[in-house]
Amino acid sequence: MCSVYIEVTQELTHKNIINKYIRFPDTPAARQAVSQCFYRKYGIPGVVGCIDGSHFKIVVPPKEEEYLYYNCKHYHSLNVQMVCDDECRILNVNPKFGGANHDSFIWENNLNTYVQSLHQNGEIVWLLGYSGYPQSPGLMTPFVDAESNNYNEKHMRARVVIENTFSRLKNRWRCLDKDRVLHYKPVKCAHIILACSVLHNIIINFGVEDTEENIGLQFERRMVESDQISYTEREATSDLIRGRIRDQLARRLL
Repeated sequence: MCSVYIEVTQELTHKNIINKYIRFPDTPAARQAVSQCFYRKYGIPGVVGCIDGSHFKIVVPPKEEEYLYYNCKHYHSLNVQMVCDDECRILNVNPKFGGANHDSFIWENNLNTYVQSLHQNGEIVWLLGYSGYPQSPGLMTPFVDAESNNYNEKHMRARVVIENTFSRLKNRWRCLDKDRVLHYKPVKCAHIILACSVLHNIIINFGVEDTEENIGLQFERRMVESDQISYTEREATSDLIRGRIRDQLARRLL
């Protein structure tokens, strides 16, 4: 059984397989197609995906690296960041970071540079993320004030799709369920999550419907209030510019 598991996992996480089934839209036409789907469903222009992180429980890792995996919820995990489209298809997945890492840190060290490069080339697209992420030209977060309700409500309805993606993934593959623990080293756990993500997309591509048992969506709640972010003067100026982009988007939704 162990040899079969190793063989299947290795096949599913082969670079060619991953590139075939988990692909962030890599051309302007592909990004426009995703954006149009989001706009038709949720009324927000320019959206090429929703982003979030979710914790996947693992056993206690070796002592010398345990601190990397002990999260704010007081258990050991991988904090897996994903981007999905409007159909809960996974467009990008990064299972390499331990649970001690915040979502914003993973974003900065994963997709941020690529999404920023799209803006620098004149392409006005963005991801939707919760308020724990830093507002930027390529990542739209909700307003913290209650006056921008129309934008926030549309943002919230659209962003539910990434929560649904995690829920469907964990309910399909029960080894990933919130009440289960992956009993392997972190690297192997990451491979299992990646393999399940590939299978998740294959199921969507072939139009296999969720059973009633798998639809019980379990949304994770954020404790953003406890996150403290300090800014330098330069970062504050940059955030002002980023905020103006979000303001412009919000005005378009009025």
